[in-house]
Amino acid sequence: MGGQTGMWLALNAADRFHKLVLCNTAAKIGTPEVWNTRIEGVRKGGMKSISSAVMERWFSADYRTKSPDVIASTKLMLEGANPDGYVANCAAIRDFDARESIAAIHVPTLVIAGTHDAATTPADGRYLAGHIAGARYVELNAAHLSNIENRDRFNTELSAFLLS
Repeated sequence: MGGQTGMWLALNAADRFHKLVLCNTAAKIGTPEVWNTRIEGVRKGGMKSISSAVMERWFSADYRTKSPDVIASTKLMLEGANPDGYVANCAAIRDFDARESIAAIHVPTLVIAGTHDAATTPADGRYLAGHIAGARYVELNAAHLSNIENRDRFNTELSAFLLS
């Protein structure tokens, strides 16, 4: 959701930014059917009903095996989220589509994608980088939460871009 917020801001308030970082995001994420199914699942079963599946999307299998404490705390955080707020976020993501407008972004942009991210795939990241003039693309060995799963490389790439 943060990436989509960043795209909207870069399109509607570019004068407020010197640089833009889009991490594990896409100009259009998923299909309405996917989001509607998730929304209905949360409405019927609460946050716990989706938390295990979300952990599988957010983190690679290898990381889930190596870092069970991180997975457990992240899962608890998700399960503690307000279901109504989560449903509203899902609807916002479902309805966001910047594929036709992102070429108007002219702020220096870094796009970070995770090799194992099934939600916002490397192809989605390359699409962003290919449609935003001068954007730099970086792919990390991670799934959706690349800032956690591959934090050292993430921080190195982010810092280098912001300080350049």
